[in-house]
Amino acid sequence: MADETIEPIPDIIADPSAFETDGSFWLKAAQSAIRRECGWHITPNLPLEGAVNSRGGAVIRLPARHVTSIESLTDRTGNPLAYVYDPETGLVEAVNGTFPVGVAAVRYAIHAGYDDCPDVQGVLVNAAKRASMAAAGVIASQSVNGSSVSYNVTLMADELAKLKPYKLGVLP
Repeated sequence: MADETIEPIPDIIADPSAFETDGSFWLKAAQSAIRRECGWHITPNLPLEGAVNSRGGAVIRLPARHVTSIESLTDRTGNPLAYVYDPETGLVEAVNGTFPVGVAAVRYAIHAGYDDCPDVQGVLVNAAKRASMAAAGVIASQSVNGSSVSYNVTLMADELAKLKPYKLGVLP
């Protein structure tokens, strides 16, 4: 067996001395927190392509809400699937039986997202302002015995309530 050199994994912040936590940084951090909470990008409306898993049932969920169009929905080999969909929830129902079974069994090309969502933008701005005013962000978790502290953009209960209509639901 030959000796292999394993490259170290690069740091998330390559050069901490050159890293700036300005307003742009906190806006991006808050946007990431919102998108992580909701499970999709929310805005803007844009084309998305990918594949979803299927257990072979009659209903699948696309990884978005507010689906404005479905350009294609196919099996792994490109055969078109017959479906109806609810644009607001991203749920798609097979009209001729069930969807194919398996990991990445259904391929999609869609347009999804909101063009205008000031309530989400308000949450974004408030969360970014709050995080930027804290000395090193907002403490998301803290461990006493292990002396571990995690800083993060934390969404408050009222902000989570505002995001609820945009959050992906449970899988069917």
